[in-house]
Amino acid sequence: MPPRVTLQTIADEVGVSRATVSNAYNRPDQLSEALRERILGAAEQLGYRGPDATARMLRTGRTGSIGLLFTDDLRYVFNDPDTMLFMRGVAETSALAGTGLVLLPVPPDLDLADSAVGHVAADGHLVFSVDRSHPAVDALLGSDRPIVTVDEPDLGDATSFVGIDDVRGASLAARHLVEIGHRRLGVLLGRLGPDVRTGPVDAEREAEGSIRVARRRIDGYRSALQQAGLDPGALVLWEAGGNDPDSGRRATTELLRNHPELTGLLCFSDQLAIGASQAATKLGRRVPDDLSLVGFDDVPRASSWDPPLTTIRQPLVDKGRAAADLLLELIEQQPARRIELPIELVVRDSTASPPPSD
Repeated sequence: MPPRVTLQTIADEVGVSRATVSNAYNRPDQLSEALRERILGAAEQLGYRGPDATARMLRTGRTGSIGLLFTDDLRYVFNDPDTMLFMRGVAETSALAGTGLVLLPVPPDLDLADSAVGHVAADGHLVFSVDRSHPAVDALLGSDRPIVTVDEPDLGDATSFVGIDDVRGASLAARHLVEIGHRRLGVLLGRLGPDVRTGPVDAEREAEGSIRVARRRIDGYRSALQQAGLDPGALVLWEAGGNDPDSGRRATTELLRNHPELTGLLCFSDQLAIGASQAATKLGRRVPDDLSLVGFDDVPRASSWDPPLTTIRQPLVDKGRAAADLLLELIEQQPARRIELPIELVVRDSTASPPPSD
């Protein structure tokens, strides 16, 4: 077996101290570019694989990685366009900082003891759209590592937070439909709580709903109706049980069968709006002639869908970048900050004035 290559081996080869070789990896600003290139070249020739990560963690107290907590299984990250765009932003910032990224799925039905949350070492955590009641949130709050929450939960000014004004975004969507003449509106939600339910949302279900973003958007939809002099209580709420086109298609089919009078549908996401469009077409309801649809997020598929979706645009990639930036700041012991990203209404072809009979 060939002898193990160490920092001292490289130091002897180049003719420098062991500390100088260590600086080439851990503090490159301390060396000239030419010297660092000599050291790295020698290391490559000798087959050196880099500094020992465990030793570095013991020395610095850092792992060089951050964790990303989200409430769905791992497949969801690579299939949901909203999450993929957010992840792209996180990955870009992490890569530029030379920081690793650990994905930590915590689906609602997963026992925390069976998850990796308590077993993976990370310098800090991003908590992406996790219900406040999830035990993983308390587990992270009880650790000595910094966290940044994204969308939810909102833990107050003591914790860094990245999100949008969900009330205003929902209000913009509902106001658009009201201004072009719609009076009979429905809302297609993903989930109101960690449990999966589908169907109409009654007062009891709404009151027990714990997902902050859903509650705030309902407030925004109703606020727009009230400001227009309409009855906010007439808004029909329907839970899809998921945030994908299949859930949207199934839920919209039932919604329109139970409420054929609806002429406008406000969807929690573009994914749900795409499913709603498919269901409407299958039921013989033309979009937008018979049913107007408004999504939320403005994922790439929204503009290429037929018809292109009217939606609320939020900068999902920038959201990921901002979240990772804030977490890296906290790791460097900078104070907590809150970032609210801009949103806007994007009007496309999925909305139009209601049929004359309305």
